[in-house]
Amino acid sequence: MVWRERPRHLTLPIPSTTVTTVAMLTSGASLGILATLLLISLLGAKEVVTADPIDAVNAKRISAFSFSKNLNIAILPLLFTFVLIVAFKIIEVTA
Repeated sequence: MVWRERPRHLTLPIPSTTVTTVAMLTSGASLGILATLLLISLLGAKEVVTADPIDAVNAKRISAFSFSKNLNIAILPLLFTFVLIVAFKIIEVTA
């Protein structure tokens, strides 16, 4: 009986830069989705707040207007982020 050694599989080391790149791409995509969903929900909240009926109490209308202006503080940076995401996706597809 002849003794044979089992064939060993060739394993190549994966550079840490590859692992880091893949991790950053997946986290970047999930952050983009999260930012887009947050933007949609804030825009919806702003529409609901500003759709106050005309016969509402004046103080209630003033507080709704103030809340609507405060929502802009969160909406504007997210809108800028959304525009950048769309621009980078267009560049990625066309390149």
